[in-house]
Amino acid sequence: MAASPVQPSELTIGDLREYRSDILESLLAEQAAYWNRHLHWDFSTSKETLLRYIDSRNLYGFVLLKDFAPIGYSYFIHENHKAQLGDLFVSEAHRESYAERILLNHTLRTAVVFPGVRRIEGQLLALSDDLPEMEVYGSRVRVIPRLFMILEGLPAARPRSPSTGLIYRIWTERDLESTSDLICRAYQHHVDARINDQYQSRAGARRYLRNSTQHPGCGLFFRKAARVGFDRLTNTAAGVCLGSLVQPKIGHITQLCVDPRFRCSGVGRELLGQALDAYRAHRCEAVSLTVTASNQHAIQLYERAGFRLLKRFPAFVWESC
Repeated sequence: MAASPVQPSELTIGDLREYRSDILESLLAEQAAYWNRHLHWDFSTSKETLLRYIDSRNLYGFVLLKDFAPIGYSYFIHENHKAQLGDLFVSEAHRESYAERILLNHTLRTAVVFPGVRRIEGQLLALSDDLPEMEVYGSRVRVIPRLFMILEGLPAARPRSPSTGLIYRIWTERDLESTSDLICRAYQHHVDARINDQYQSRAGARRYLRNSTQHPGCGLFFRKAARVGFDRLTNTAAGVCLGSLVQPKIGHITQLCVDPRFRCSGVGRELLGQALDAYRAHRCEAVSLTVTASNQHAIQLYERAGFRLLKRFPAFVWESC
């Protein structure tokens, strides 16, 4: 369905904390249907969590209205020096870049003035991918294109030749410290470390790993698909692949990175292959992942494994001067 033309004069903006969950429930139900239909992702758990937070008045954000009816919403989470863009969604009947920009501008400009905020970051999968970069209080909001890719109908397992000198096994909590170090090494000077600043320090990487493996933000952690490769000589992590289930039979690769010393040696291919084997054994119908559009080496790896582009979406980064 094509979006109906929306005139600026028809739209108003309201504080998210002034609205009850029952007023926004149909909008979030549409968003859940959108995620299921377009991204093969079960959004129902996130929906129920959001409704509870809305009723508790604990979310900072905005509601976009047309004729006093909600057609979109956005919110952010404030933590120490950083504001995280949680989500932004506009109803399909009114989904135009202008409507999305209204919500995004209000959200960014509100987050910037929170005490202590020096950085804003976020990845908005339901947003249009053609939004331009902008300035907020003198600092540029950088827009970094990302890709949502999917592998449907998992092919039969292919014979592989694991890299010599490495031991591959299922990732466990005892690997937390070694893989935290690995993430810092793997993303040093990498664009993904600009998108997610947790990759820039060992403490941040540790927090990222705990969130990925203990909380359902990107699906339920699927341990059978979590693989780590260790260098036999130094006993350091050479690569790691983590995965989740975003539906009972839909997997999602949440992390795949390789130590720079072991790149182009088949480590990433082996880790990805072992994870896909685990999803195949679980009888998954599809597996998805996200990747930065400029990371051509990773995209080629995924395409060789059978992944195809499903959607483009933007990541946003703002840092104070």
